Amino acid sequence: MKLKGMKQAGFSLVELMVVVGIIGILAAIAVPKLQQFTAKSKQSEARVNLKSIDTMQQAYYAENTTYGTHTQIGYSQPSSAKYTYSSLNNSASTYTSQASITKLCPGDGADIWTINEASAISNGTNGADGC
Repeated sequence: MKLKGMKQAGFSLVELMVVVGIIGILAAIAVPKLQQFTAKSKQSEARVNLKSIDTMQQAYYAENTTYGTHTQIGYSQPSSAKYTYSSLNNSASTYTSQASITKLCPGDGADIWTINEASAISNGTNGADGC
């Protein structure tokens, strides 16, 4: 009931529902982008750590004329690492190190990165692209 001389203040239920709907649409657009950004930042951690392993491998090779395991080259996985780092196929002339993580994005499988003696980094899956 409206009284004479008084202004009605506030928002109607329809106006509030429209605002909530707009916020929902914006959130639906923003959340996948945030997941993609988070996935790419995790992948950059893997690339940086693999480059560090590569530098250690090259220094170890210069001294010993063979590539070593992560323990031999002095690499220990940081406690805050999101990926698991492992040493594969080490020999006198080759090495491969791998970084792997499961479920980088919702619905994804494992995201695996590798580096070899030629300092070539490759991604075995497309974890960040699936976000």
